[in-house]
Amino acid sequence: MNYIAEINAFEQWLETHYLPISSQLLWYKIMAIANKAGWSEWVTVDNLRLMAAMQMSREATLIKTRDELIKAGLIEYQKGKKGTPNRYKIIPFEKNTFKSVVETVVQSEVESVVETVVQSEVESVDIYKQKQKQKQNIGTNVPCKVQQIADLYNSICASYPKVTKISDARKKAITARLRKYSIDDFEKLFLLAEESDYLKGANEKNWNANFDWLIQDSNMAKVLDGNYKNNSPQQQQPKTQNKFNNFNQRQYDFNELEKQLLT
Repeated sequence: MNYIAEINAFEQWLETHYLPISSQLLWYKIMAIANKAGWSEWVTVDNLRLMAAMQMSREATLIKTRDELIKAGLIEYQKGKKGTPNRYKIIPFEKNTFKSVVETVVQSEVESVVETVVQSEVESVDIYKQKQKQKQNIGTNVPCKVQQIADLYNSICASYPKVTKISDARKKAITARLRKYSIDDFEKLFLLAEESDYLKGANEKNWNANFDWLIQDSNMAKVLDGNYKNNSPQQQQPKTQNKFNNFNQRQYDFNELEKQLLT
């Protein structure tokens, strides 16, 4: 066994494995004893000698420290028969060096692949959750915007009938308009409607617009285009001529008529 190579291998092993300080010291002490014994496969040493070398006062502490080395696979232990010392065998690193290197490389590669796969799956899940959240936001925002538009109409269009109930037909119509128009567009629509005398009944049919008429696609476009502004061509209706005044008015000399009546 190569003493220096084993110590270097042990220190390298400690870089990736946990071992209590007391167990590390015990390993060094057993290695020193094995070196003095000429590297025989098994070395014999009693507990009292090891306790003195380790400066330990309790045998239970030594046993616990030794068990850590056994559990780590660094030594083998045989309890001595009554009256004889215990036996220890160092498990050399040299025989396991290639195996250890291969295991380390394989483990590193496996961890890298697993990490990549897991990361990819996590990102896929995150993307899916984000899309679901966006769908939920769209679904929850539309009813809020529908109510917001109805409230906006009621606050601006004081001259028109109030909206007291949002029916399914109204929800459908508003939702369809929201694909094309913004809340600001609706505000402009209602302001123009409130300013328009024509839409409020100043027309030849005495017709009044209402919320359902305003949110129809074609009507909304015409109002926003300014077709119903006061003094716009849409509102300039031809004057109807009174049929009863459809004749040339005669001119009379009332003084001459008075003379004729008196004679």
